[in-house]
Amino acid sequence: MKAIKFCLFIFALVAELFFPSCDSREDYFIDVNKAPTLSLVRNGVALEGNTLSDSLKIGVPISLQYFIQDEEKIILQVSQEQQRSTFEVGNELISFTGVVEGQDQVTLMAKDSFNEEAKFSITFTVFRNIAPVAFFTVKKIGVSSPYEYEVDASASYDKDARFSGKITEYEYTLANYKFSSPLSKVRYVFGSAGQKQIRVRVKDNSGDWSSQVSEYVVLN
Repeated sequence: MKAIKFCLFIFALVAELFFPSCDSREDYFIDVNKAPTLSLVRNGVALEGNTLSDSLKIGVPISLQYFIQDEEKIILQVSQEQQRSTFEVGNELISFTGVVEGQDQVTLMAKDSFNEEAKFSITFTVFRNIAPVAFFTVKKIGVSSPYEYEVDASASYDKDARFSGKITEYEYTLANYKFSSPLSKVRYVFGSAGQKQIRVRVKDNSGDWSSQVSEYVVLN
């Protein structure tokens, strides 16, 4: 009988040593758990810190790569305050598209089962369009006539070219003759000598015109 009691005592002692309570095991894993990390990459360049301020054009998506490091497989969580953009989350890729002008606050979060988390905050300035800028130079050609000149507006540009903005139309006013063309360079023969005003403006693919720029040229 004493031998049986001794064996039961030894078994209880071993069980206490090798099979601690569930609460103790959970506390142990909380202590050894490492918080996840969340990093973003834009155009192949890793973003420093955990915040980003950027612009977002309505209807033009931009994509960011994201990488979560953790022992668990964690799904990226996204929250918005103003909801001025939509988003789509893929495998290590998230895309945003602006829908309403204004400031948009977005928070990305990676959270594990122990409530340890990593966050990345993004502030978007959502805009409809930025008007293009016209620029031109004038050069005398003088081949078919002494008053033949070339107007070169190829240096004109769209301020939101990064968001697929581009020049689609050039409007030329050469003295009293005005016309539009898809060409960034035109040649024109003026009818007479004297001072002539040349004006140019450009339109982008969102339908907005630039301010008109002008220059006076003296023909002789």
